[in-house]
Amino acid sequence: MKKMLMMLLLSLSISASCFAAGAAGRFNAEEKAADALVAALTGGEATYAQVSKSFSKALKEKLTAENFKAVQDGVKKQIGTIKNANLVLLNKQYDLQKGYSGVDELVYFGTVSRDKFARIFVSFVEENGAPKVTAFQVTPIEPQKNAPAK
Repeated sequence: MKKMLMMLLLSLSISASCFAAGAAGRFNAEEKAADALVAALTGGEATYAQVSKSFSKALKEKLTAENFKAVQDGVKKQIGTIKNANLVLLNKQYDLQKGYSGVDELVYFGTVSRDKFARIFVSFVEENGAPKVTAFQVTPIEPQKNAPAK
């Protein structure tokens, strides 16, 4: 009886780790693609050719190399140079009535200056069996300054 119980427990633990491997593989692919995109947006070495490999078909049609260069210049001009952008959140879009929608968002935070930060959203959906970037957004964040106490 003990042997049978141990075998059952062992088989459950092995099957649970196999289920997690699929989710981890998708997350790893998304993180790699988002890291390259964030690096390109923050003045890193990544090129449009490298980054666009992970774009969805619709995003590739809208965002050409020239448009992407304009986005990079706009981020630098409007927000500033973003340093130390780090992944802080993986958000899986889930509806209580419909379930998982297949959309994942990776959120990065970076430092612009001592009191200015940037939040970068990168949205993914699965296309042809692989996660593809469908949208991204760079938002400046400045902490609210407290008024002096009276």
